[in-house]
Amino acid sequence: MTTVITGAGNGLGRGLALAAATRGDDVLAVDHDEAALGELGLPSLALDLTAQDAAERLADAAAPISLIIHSAGISGTGPFEAIPAAHHARILKLNFEAPVTITCHLLAVGAMAPRSTHAFVGSLSTFTGYPGAVSYAASKDGLASFAGSLRKALPKGQTAAIIYPGPMATDHAARYAPDNSEKTVAARQKPEEAADIILKALAAGRHTIIPGAKAKLLATAGRAAPRAISKALKRGLYDKIPDPKL
Repeated sequence: MTTVITGAGNGLGRGLALAAATRGDDVLAVDHDEAALGELGLPSLALDLTAQDAAERLADAAAPISLIIHSAGISGTGPFEAIPAAHHARILKLNFEAPVTITCHLLAVGAMAPRSTHAFVGSLSTFTGYPGAVSYAASKDGLASFAGSLRKALPKGQTAAIIYPGPMATDHAARYAPDNSEKTVAARQKPEEAADIILKALAAGRHTIIPGAKAKLLATAGRAAPRAISKALKRGLYDKIPDPKL
């Protein structure tokens, strides 16, 4: 049986793929970046997850699948109206539509093992709101709702989980953040640390995973004072990015 990690070329996806391989999983690393996959030294599939045949190719390469973690994603930060509509559509297509359509196909063709897990990487924006990355937040909130509903509709033996990582020291974070100072980057969680927590939580059967004390604190603060946290994020992100980062 296979553990599939999408977005495995970089960041959290890379950390998850390497950690899963280290614990002994048969891993299939999936990413559009063939060069990044080559550096992993793991069985891999170079794939555009938004392609029309992506779900079929993934099922053919990986079945039976015991665990799939949908970690691939992109963002766009800055004033909502300054980000091209086509880029908002790309965010929604990769972050939300692709996991949904891939999940549908895997279930339809029986590509999942009798006891298996569908896991989706969401965002703390579900708890706080995310001014400056509106369509990214929408895509991740959609995944959270999808995972919760899917869990109740899956065949017996299968389950679904949602993961809410906090700020991490990844190329993704650096690309979209307004502040990449040494102090700020040092405060971000290492993807390897988050990956270890996530895999252990999934193995224990957890359905909602917030990896790390800082992420849990942010989620709690978002639940307790959503307006204050959203205002802080607006000052810290939206107001500091006058030009969009794509």
